[in-house]
Amino acid sequence: MGAKKLRSICWRWRAGGILFCLLVALAATVAVVEVGWSDFKWPLWAVLPVFAGSFGGALLLFPTWRIRLADVVSYLDRRLPELEDSCGLLLRRPEDLGRLERLQAARVEERLLSAKLPRPMLRRLLLGIGSVGIGIFAGMAFLVVGDHFGPGKIRDRWPLPDMPAVGVRAVQVRITPPAYTGRVVRRQDNFSLEAEQGAQVNWEVVTKGVADTVAFVFNDTAVKVLRREDSVRWTFSEVAQQPGFYQVRVGGQLSSLYRFDVVKDEPPKVRIVRPKPYSMIDYGESMRIPLRVELTDDYGITGSSVFAMVSSGKGEAVKFREQELRWDRGFPGGRDYMLNRVLDLPALGLKPGDELYFYCTVLDNHGQEARSDMYIVALADTAQLMSLEGMTIPTDVKPELFRSERQIIIETEQLLKVKDTIALRAFRDKSNDLGIDQKLLRLRYGKFLGEEAEEGGARSDTTDFGTFGDAARILDVYSDKHDNAEDATFLEPAVKAQLRATLSEMWKAELQFRVNKPRDALPFCYRALRLLKDLQQQSRVYVAKTGVRLTPLNPDKRLTGELGAIEAPVQRLGRIDELPEEEVLRMGLAVLEGMRVGMRLGERDRMVLGRVERRLGKEAAAKPGRFLAGYEGMKRLSNEEEMVAAEKAIGMLLPVAEQRPGLRNVAADGGLGRLYFHFIK
Repeated sequence: MGAKKLRSICWRWRAGGILFCLLVALAATVAVVEVGWSDFKWPLWAVLPVFAGSFGGALLLFPTWRIRLADVVSYLDRRLPELEDSCGLLLRRPEDLGRLERLQAARVEERLLSAKLPRPMLRRLLLGIGSVGIGIFAGMAFLVVGDHFGPGKIRDRWPLPDMPAVGVRAVQVRITPPAYTGRVVRRQDNFSLEAEQGAQVNWEVVTKGVADTVAFVFNDTAVKVLRREDSVRWTFSEVAQQPGFYQVRVGGQLSSLYRFDVVKDEPPKVRIVRPKPYSMIDYGESMRIPLRVELTDDYGITGSSVFAMVSSGKGEAVKFREQELRWDRGFPGGRDYMLNRVLDLPALGLKPGDELYFYCTVLDNHGQEARSDMYIVALADTAQLMSLEGMTIPTDVKPELFRSERQIIIETEQLLKVKDTIALRAFRDKSNDLGIDQKLLRLRYGKFLGEEAEEGGARSDTTDFGTFGDAARILDVYSDKHDNAEDATFLEPAVKAQLRATLSEMWKAELQFRVNKPRDALPFCYRALRLLKDLQQQSRVYVAKTGVRLTPLNPDKRLTGELGAIEAPVQRLGRIDELPEEEVLRMGLAVLEGMRVGMRLGERDRMVLGRVERRLGKEAAAKPGRFLAGYEGMKRLSNEEEMVAAEKAIGMLLPVAEQRPGLRNVAADGGLGRLYFHFIK
């Protein structure tokens, strides 16, 4: 019994090894045949040699089918300690064993028959089943994300589902993309197809019997007769230019609608990542502007340039200089590029007050060109900032307690000129005095924002109404105090924001003055001056009141009580062909909904459906992938499924309703009633 058990284990393990090799061969065959059938249209008999070769390779790589009894005995002795390395005694003849060996063999046989034996082949079989799934997934993945696919699209060679054409036995479609796309020739055996714009499409149709004529009907209008090659074989060629749909007509029988999608070559795209669309370079900032440009195209890019134009002067004396800047790299035809370079403003000839206008162009391998928006880099004109043009405050009358920002800049530049000729203590005192002047100027402009004092505790943001009945506390919450920066309302929000930015620059300048770094304070002073000048030069708009002239009332017709001239409202239905397109589409949805519940159609309903069908036909010709199913359902309307498809297509033509802001329910008392009941508890 023990020897019989060992032989049974050996045969089971050999069968498991062979089954594992079969599964591995099946996995490899599935993956290879999926790719080969899609790319080269292999016949079905090609599966046999592929499977045979895969099975032979698996037998060589995994020789578990050659397990012997000695291998089984050695494995069981290692894995089962209770056999005491004596499993081999069961394979020897009883007459060849001694007395002690027979006793040991009987003991081992008893333990072997009752032991839970290991199953090493189970893991291999599970691995083989998993390899089949991996093979199927790998073949599908090659079709979906292969090297000839656009990102996010289903591969062009993926077979599309078709309803068989009446009278047609087989069809072969050969699509030859344009050379600039870099895509290979592909074939398919169904009518619905997708081709690149400009691709050569060749059909070969085999009929079930001898037919008089075979033709393609494109978009319900154009009829193209196929050329007869023999009694049952017909051919036709066409260059893919416009999308649409077509039907196959064999004799007098028409097939269902097949889509003919045309993938247009999109123009290249260019996006300037850096700098911002408008950049102002203030005094002390770097004059080297980093430029970062992103280029993309669906097939390939062959060139790109940056066109820069420098504008100098003002009024009628403005001069322009244009130059082309090349990238320091080539474009071998890749589809994505991220380019970087530095715009050196002094090297381009920019001086203070000048502006640089630039844009980027890109050219793809089909000759299409695109350009970016115009970007502007301006150099602040310090001389213009120091002028008094546009100032509304007289310059001959100045309070003694502060100096203007221009005076601070002038005195700072003078201090920097004489820095090496004066004592260090005098330099530091003068820098500190400039900081004091900057502080006084900041406090002066801060009054417009309600900053009445330099010191003072922070204002709490929490609301404390105190005890119930304290009217002063409640009024303090809801009153408008102009001496607080957050509550000040006598300035517009945009002006307040710019004034806050001005005070921030003054803060930074004062800090540098206080630490004896007047050179570092100059950029902040110039920015504060520019912001102040922008505020002072803002124009005001005055709108004069105009008198309202109303038609004078006729007192003879008032309060007479005569209603004879008032007619009852009459609903007038216009002609269907005169109604707006959107209204007709909505009427079509209503008619289809009535048909689904059994409503009988009138003459006007049929006219509405006819106009909706014509509109869907136009859309199906332009976008067959989206509207062809709905158009075909609209033509038939024989069951609920076709009605739903038509309604879905109509819904895609209707505009999406806009989300408009609505008024929230706010109490008329501003929430005082809620507070009253809150404190009365």
